[in-house]
Amino acid sequence: MIDGQVEGTIELGDHSLTIGSGAAVVADLAAKVVTVSGKVVGNVMGAARVELKATATVEGDVNAPTFVMEEGATLKGRVDTGKR
Repeated sequence: MIDGQVEGTIELGDHSLTIGSGAAVVADLAAKVVTVSGKVVGNVMGAARVELKATATVEGDVNAPTFVMEEGATLKGRVDTGKR
């Protein structure tokens, strides 16, 4: 869980990552499941799932087989679910 300010790259492999509503993250994120409630500037990769809560703001591309975006969330970037 990240609930502050972070810059860099965050890779958690087979674990879950939660970006809290008070977080401001400037980083590329990679984890099995990524849940965003705060602000992220960078690409987000979820091996299983990426979920943007209503308070989320993401500036970057999202890549995950399952993508969920609640009403109110904002995304400036592309989404790739790998499905055709």
